[in-house]
Amino acid sequence: MSGTISPEEDARDEVPQKGEPLSEEKLRRLKFLVAGMSGFLVLTFMLVVAAFVWRLSGAEERGPARAALPAGYFGASRIAIAPGEKLRSVTMESGRIAIAIGSGDAEAVIIVDAKTGEELGRILLTPLSGFAAAE
Repeated sequence: MSGTISPEEDARDEVPQKGEPLSEEKLRRLKFLVAGMSGFLVLTFMLVVAAFVWRLSGAEERGPARAALPAGYFGASRIAIAPGEKLRSVTMESGRIAIAIGSGDAEAVIIVDAKTGEELGRILLTPLSGFAAAE
């Protein structure tokens, strides 16, 4: 490999002049390239149309299991409480449910999403030493 181009290679890569027909090999390569690019364009167009239809259908907002259920229904939701804890109160506001639970030792508030039934978090209430009154 000396870095020079032989006359045979130069003749093979020669650019055809205007009006001159292409060789069969170059024509076959050109057809293959056009077919590949056309297929790529068709696939890309199909993906764009599929994404458009998917967005319009709202598939990302609701799952397939919730389609037949009434609005606001989230089924059975399990909220774990420790043995010995008792339900103190339940309050609902702004799409959230606050469940107050307690035992002799500790109190907690569980926050639940009213639409999904998912537990969002817990607020553990611990007495400060010397300030809390025992029941």
